[in-house]
Amino acid sequence: MIRTVIFDLDGTLLNTIDDLTDAGNYVCRGNRWPEHSVEEFKRMVGHGIPNLVAQFSPEDQRSPLLLLSTLSKFSDYYGKHNLDKTRPYPGIAELLQELKEREIQLAVYSNKADEFSRKIVKHFFPGTFAVVRGKLPAVPVKPNPMGLNSLLRELNSRRCETLLVGDCEVDIETAHNAGLRACGVTWGFRSVQELETQHPEFLAESPMELGVWISENL
Repeated sequence: MIRTVIFDLDGTLLNTIDDLTDAGNYVCRGNRWPEHSVEEFKRMVGHGIPNLVAQFSPEDQRSPLLLLSTLSKFSDYYGKHNLDKTRPYPGIAELLQELKEREIQLAVYSNKADEFSRKIVKHFFPGTFAVVRGKLPAVPVKPNPMGLNSLLRELNSRRCETLLVGDCEVDIETAHNAGLRACGVTWGFRSVQELETQHPEFLAESPMELGVWISENL
């Protein structure tokens, strides 16, 4: 029985890759570093913004002090432009409405910085989620289950009645580390083969298919 669904954000609810790519390449151009394609950025995202910054920085520019400077530049630009090209995936709005009508509790749990996560979700899905949680200081990123366990307590959700939905293998691993079922979605930033390495309980090829599977498990 599923009473709570926790969604990843980037690559699951929203296609954010163009804004992330633009922000990263803005920093690269400013530093006269090589720029990266959208496909390359898809491979870099999923483990939090500091990790993303480290990956698009040249190897000789990854000292702690230089990475802090690069992170600041990235965050400043992304904070001003993270709604430029970001959009919900087709069918997501309808899925969320259907789940709310079924009185399923909804939440977001992302490795994206908490400030950015809240801003973006508020813009696209106002009043939809009981809790929106991004990366907080002193809380390890996914797949460490610490943040997810804290969120479950805040939601007062039983593990056996909670599903985590995400587009990356790290989401599935996080769910299983916390004792939850996981659904992988194939419209995001990772391949089916990568998702299957973590053995999700279900793989959805569309929001409609995900909604049907959740309905069958209420």
